[in-house]
Amino acid sequence: METAADSREYRVVFFCPASNARLERLEVPVRRLLSRIQAPPAELAPLTEAGALTEAGWQVYLVRSLTERSAAQAMAAYISEATCALAAEVDAEVLGLYVDVSGDSARICRCGPEDGPETFAGRRQAALHRTSEWLEVAPASLSALFQLDPPDAEYEPDADDRFVEEKLREARTLMERYRTAK
Repeated sequence: METAADSREYRVVFFCPASNARLERLEVPVRRLLSRIQAPPAELAPLTEAGALTEAGWQVYLVRSLTERSAAQAMAAYISEATCALAAEVDAEVLGLYVDVSGDSARICRCGPEDGPETFAGRRQAALHRTSEWLEVAPASLSALFQLDPPDAEYEPDADDRFVEEKLREARTLMERYRTAK
């Protein structure tokens, strides 16, 4: 039997409301996705060292590879699909985060059980800032999960970040109009 091996280069983490998160319910959609995309076998492992995140009401789960190949890397392109499947399973908002530690990039997705996904991709620091905003926790608590340097407190979005922010605000406004018109 192969031993569990964490990839140090790629991480996939899911943040679920602690009141709704039950490991046995979460494993089913993740295993289904891993099988469909022919990814290496993996398990969901609760992160008990989540500290401030747990205090904020979030249960944190890491996708842990069961072989030397990285299941997290294979899931990178499917983070939105996995997040929405988990949100539907637990009937609550779920946030999925993929981090390429050495490549300085990340993708996040926030999805509710009846909402479409809201996503962000970019440099790791910008994604961790966005994740901390969505989870309403300090950015340093996320950095600790990945054993990364804390985000720069002086971080300022560049022109591309501001453009994306504006388009996301416009999309949220249009989505709200659409929902209220139904």
